[in-house]
Amino acid sequence: MPGKKVLVLGSGGREYAFAWKFLKDKEVEEVYCAPGNGGTKSLCTNLSLDINNHKQVLEKIIDLGIDLTVVGPEAPLADGIVDYLESNGAKVFGPDQYASQLESSKLFARDIMDEHHIPQPRYKKCSSIQDAIEIKNSWGLPLVIKADGLAAGKGVIICKDERSFDDAMNIMFENPQFGEASRDISVEECLFGEELSIFAVCDGDSYKILNTAQDHKRIFDGDKGPNTGGMGAYSPTPLSTKDIILKTEEKIIKPILKAMKDRRHPYKGFLYIGIMIVDGDPYVIEFNVRMGDPETQVVIPLLDSSLYSLLDDCIKGRLGSTTLRISKKTAVTVVLAAKGYPNSYSKGMKINGIEKINEGLVFHAGTDFTDGLLTSIGGRVLNVIGFGDSLIDAIDSTYKAVDKINFEGKYFRKDIGQKGLNYK
Repeated sequence: MPGKKVLVLGSGGREYAFAWKFLKDKEVEEVYCAPGNGGTKSLCTNLSLDINNHKQVLEKIIDLGIDLTVVGPEAPLADGIVDYLESNGAKVFGPDQYASQLESSKLFARDIMDEHHIPQPRYKKCSSIQDAIEIKNSWGLPLVIKADGLAAGKGVIICKDERSFDDAMNIMFENPQFGEASRDISVEECLFGEELSIFAVCDGDSYKILNTAQDHKRIFDGDKGPNTGGMGAYSPTPLSTKDIILKTEEKIIKPILKAMKDRRHPYKGFLYIGIMIVDGDPYVIEFNVRMGDPETQVVIPLLDSSLYSLLDDCIKGRLGSTTLRISKKTAVTVVLAAKGYPNSYSKGMKINGIEKINEGLVFHAGTDFTDGLLTSIGGRVLNVIGFGDSLIDAIDSTYKAVDKINFEGKYFRKDIGQKGLNYK
């Protein structure tokens, strides 16, 4: 029986992690990435495709005889690529356009959670500065301001004082940095507690939890500076107690799956539940309708069973009979970024030292490989992953590998995983 052909859509570290995992799968013969990056170029076959051009993607799926397409980033999901591919007979893993609103519209998600009594912070839709000021005057500061639409993980501003609130109003309304995404905003109560990310796979009726992780969003050590796409993560986290997982399942995952099924758009795909733990109870900070980046880079390597079989069972609605095997080890990833990220940064720096890594993994993100030369082309350049029987061992392993890789302006946080040590 011939092996399966898999197409991974996207170009970051998350997509590299998927490709790497599929290539270890005995059921998979060939892996393609579109458009991929400098690392996937040598790992599998990169395709020069515009993943937002649904017709072009479908033609390539047919031409290559692709058995499974996996959508990495959120934008194509929000744009309805799953609906288009499925309606044309292609097997694709990810939620449809309607269900993808759980991420592509913060207010859609908040409204549906409100309707189904899923625990979340207080929120109000605001369409102008005056609307937001009225809420601020009524509720007081601090507040969380979120662009309603997709903003590449950067559309959330915590307003602790009047100055940061004014800055948020400028970013959202006066000189909008996120375009149509901030035409409406969600003004939310600021919860205080510990953040935890829980990753599940769903087949419309049932679900299985892949693992938990904690991301480090801010650019500087000690969680200071502006938000980024993520500077590192570790998995699992000590915050994910049996009690918290059970409460998240009963109060959040099961109700949201029922809500989507009741609306005739059963949720099929990865579901990322970002929660805040307040006095021992989980509250939804956000849903993502895909795997996180860089959390994927620690969650997927800890999956010891077949990723292809798991996603295939999800699509076929038989997740209940799937057996997951999850490693007992801890994984840590540190993002190596270009100096200046998340603002303007240099490109084209030569990368050295990856060949010196003999323990752990290096997943490519913003890289290019041309004429035998590996260079940086993105803000987040590489993900270095280490493993250990404990969190402290995994942290040590990761940073030893980080020290071996060099490029001009290399920047990374030096405290990834330290929160987990503090929880212990």
